[in-house]
Formats: sequence, C-alpha cells, structure tokens
Amino acid sequence: MDVLTDVLNSLRLHGTLYCRSILRAPWCLAFGATRAATFHVIEGGSCWLTIEGQPTPIPLAGGDVIVLPRGAAHQISSDPALPPVVTIQLDNEVPDACEVRQVDGAGPQTVLLCGLFDYAHDNGHPLLGLLSPLLHISGEQGQLVPWLDATLKFLASEAGSQQPGAVTLTRRLADILFIQIVRAWVVQAGEAARGWLGALHDPQIGAALGAIHRNPAHPWTVEALAMEVAMSRSGFAARFTALVGETPLQYVTNWRMRAAAGMLQHGALGTAEIAHRVGYGSEIAFSKAFKRTLGVAPGAYRRSQRQPRPEAMA
Repeated sequence: MDVLTDVLNSLRLHGTLYCRSILRAPWCLAFGATRAATFHVIEGGSCWLTIEGQPTPIPLAGGDVIVLPRGAAHQISSDPALPPVVTIQLDNEVPDACEVRQVDGAGPQTVLLCGLFDYAHDNGHPLLGLLSPLLHISGEQGQLVPWLDATLKFLASEAGSQQPGAVTLTRRLADILFIQIVRAWVVQAGEAARGWLGALHDPQIGAALGAIHRNPAHPWTVEALAMEVAMSRSGFAARFTALVGETPLQYVTNWRMRAAAGMLQHGALGTAEIAHRVGYGSEIAFSKAFKRTLGVAPGAYRRSQRQPRPEAMA
C-alpha cells in the first residue's frame, strides 16, 4: 500500500481554480486567511510573497508553485512595500468558473494562477499538521519543473475557457496539482519531514505503515507489526515511536478512526458494518474508540458532516 496515496485519498480533496491574473507592475493583491489551503502558480514574470506574521518577503519567479496549507493571510505583489489594491477572500467568493483578471500598469508583466484546496476536514487530519506552513516548489530557470509542466499548461489553457466541461476539468486538474506538490515536498524534505511523512523514508517503519494501511482491520499487535518488518518487539516499538511521534497501536487506532470517519461522512454503511471494516467486533467498542479519538460519537459525527456549510447555503 502506498501510504501517502491512502492518506491523500482520505482528504476528500476539492480543488478550485479561482482566477488567472495578468498583472503589469505596480500591483499588490491581498488574500485573507481561509479555512482551506491556498495556492499560486507563477506562470511568468516575478513577484514577492509576504505572509502575515512573517516580516521577510519571499521572492517568487516564473515556474514557482506555492501552497499555504493552513490558509494563512498573505500578499503577492510586484513590490512588497506597496499597499494592496484589492483583498480577495478565496473561500467566500468562489466563482462559478475561473475568472480572468488584469491590472494594466507600465511595468513588467507577471501572470498568476490562484486557487484553493478544500480538504473538507478539520485540522485533526493526519496529514495537515505535518505539512510545512509554506510548500514552495521552485521552477527551473524560470520554467516549470517537468513533472508539473503538463498539468499546469493544461490548467492554464482551461482557465477562463468557455468550452463545455471547463469547470470540471480545472477542478480535477487542481486536485492533481495538490497531489503532485505534496509528493514533491515529501521527497524534497526526506527524513527531515515530521511524523509519519518522514518515517516513510525508513525502510522498516515505512513497511510497517504500509501494512497498517493495507489492512487496517487486521488485529495488529506490536509483536505482529515487528514480525512483519523483521525487527524485535522492543526495537520496533522504540523506533516507530521516535520516528512517527506516537506508539504503533496509537497510530493503528487513529488511522482506523480516520478511515471510519470517511465512511461515515461519505457512505451509507451502518455503524456496525463500519466497525467491522476497521477491525472492531463490537459496535460499542468501536463507538467508544471513535469518541475517544475524535471527541464525538459516530452518529453525531455523521450528522454534523452532512450539514451544508454556511457558504453553500448563501
């Protein structure tokens, strides 16, 4: 089992391309804080990123891609000393289709793609807390890195397109973009990545994580997991805890509950069947574990997740 794929699938990601902006200096766009992640692709030109609470602006160049996983407020500008000419609230002003915007100055031109990734999850998801506050994938000499090039060219060509299906295409391409960015960041960070993301680079602990994700309903014990990767029980337990940041059985329980949460949110299975699928023979035991992990009973969680969001009702 590809653990990262499994976790990314559980995010129930919804990508949206907000706008394609053609900007001639001077210009400055402010983006308010969001509950979702925001992203920007620098198609061409150059600009500056200023994140709220961080005094040092970050230079961006053509081919760069950035993601703010926690939706921090920020500004993108031709000059970090400029005040914003407009403030955009990406998660409250989502258009029906990607908009094309233009600022006509006398200076150099920069082209941006802006959008957001809505996880439809709270911050308890096992991926969100491990990502850096800023994911920055640099282009190569002003060009997009090869593995992003095809996706972003397709995305840019569909942005603002009036062709049938353009909205659906841009949303699917935005989802792919997120997966590509996270994968690149995990490879780039290597073992320095926090928690289980870094542990994926350890052959034995990575294999143990794969076994858990491949069969979460298996009656895992520390001994069984240690045998799976040919380690002693004590050595495995210590190494797993040091790399992942929680004990093996804590990880097993937390992942089972995350998998169960996905079934409750998006499926029609009853609680007893969900309990069985994540390794519990007793619905009562499952309900207790779910409430202990997520702070709410399974039935209440299902009802809360199926209520329309405020912005969807507006």
